[in-house]
Amino acid sequence: MKRIPIEKLLIEHPQKVLVLDGGQGTELENRGININSPVWSAAPFVSDSFWEKSSRERKVVEEMYRDFMNAGANVLMTITYQANFKSISKNTTIKTLPAYRRFLDQIVCFSRRLIGEERYLIGSIGPWAAHVSSEYTGNYGPHPEDIDYYEFFRPQLDTFNENEDIDLIGFETIPNFHELKAILSWGEDIISRPFYVGLSVHDNGLLRDGTTLEEISAHIKGLGSKINKNFLLLGVNCISFNQSTLILKALHEVLPDFPLLVYPNSGEIYDPKEKTWYHPTDKLDSWDVTVRKFIDSGARIIGGCCRTSPKDIAEIAASVDTYS
Repeated sequence: MKRIPIEKLLIEHPQKVLVLDGGQGTELENRGININSPVWSAAPFVSDSFWEKSSRERKVVEEMYRDFMNAGANVLMTITYQANFKSISKNTTIKTLPAYRRFLDQIVCFSRRLIGEERYLIGSIGPWAAHVSSEYTGNYGPHPEDIDYYEFFRPQLDTFNENEDIDLIGFETIPNFHELKAILSWGEDIISRPFYVGLSVHDNGLLRDGTTLEEISAHIKGLGSKINKNFLLLGVNCISFNQSTLILKALHEVLPDFPLLVYPNSGEIYDPKEKTWYHPTDKLDSWDVTVRKFIDSGARIIGGCCRTSPKDIAEIAASVDTYS
């Protein structure tokens, strides 16, 4: 059955909660694909051999999507988080804008064929931080207000705007207030498709650059009628599992009427210096407890980020069925 537009679903079905897929990059790595690359999880797509039906890497990607769908995901992402034009043109043989846009369209078409017409497809866009490795700090240098965010995002954003297979554009893991303000300043002429913003938030409840959720809320409310009508959801991703319920609750308290989304990490902790994951000593809540709290805090899309597997998504989907 053909999906209804996601903006219509959010408005006309206020109790409906969608299930997002999990940590694609780390899941591909777990399945034997080498993503140790400046373009990270987009690396397999760059090789011409990937597009051959006999390709082992292609089969792994297809199996990963199928496993997430079988687990209950009805929203899935393109594997394009680190596929911004700067990174792709610097680190691959794709050097021109036309070639880059064909590359992205090929990934989107591939993803849509895999997930079918009944599920929603998010066009994943990583932050400026993905280009400079600062998702966990929000450190954009001494003058983050001077960065031309639009110029950075435009090649990927324009391609997704024009691709009918994309249901929702996702600006993921935004750690810096200046970047957030830039995205929210763009009208429908710049972001012409439904979109959301996922914030990268520290365990203390602050944006990675130190901005409070209250400041973010005040800025969004202050935009009033000037806000892009395609801005459908705000949320948090790539955050601590055990702090995620408190962070989402705090966001819900400052923006009680705004649809939210959340997809935390698995509970393992990332060491950005060593670039390794390790298990915490603290006991983790169950997905069942966590999802119920997410729904109570206004979540409309719930999934997983780094290190979450189809098993995690199956637990999320079961809890969503129970509580929504």
